[in-house]
Amino acid sequence: MSKAKMQLESNKDGDIAYLFLPKHPGKGTPGITAKQISLHSIINDYQGPEIILDFDKDGEIIGMEFLFD
Repeated sequence: MSKAKMQLESNKDGDIAYLFLPKHPGKGTPGITAKQISLHSIINDYQGPEIILDFDKDGEIIGMEFLFD
């Protein structure tokens, strides 16, 4: 049995990164993200970079997007 892996990708400028979590079906899968939640919207006084959590239709977290200034 193979272990699920996480994969981190970033753009060439280094200001955007995406962490594919083990349950993510793969880059380019249409319609996989059913809901997105920003950490700024759920944590009062959050001071870090913008982090957006991606969830599938079953409510499982499948990825995280990091936006750096």
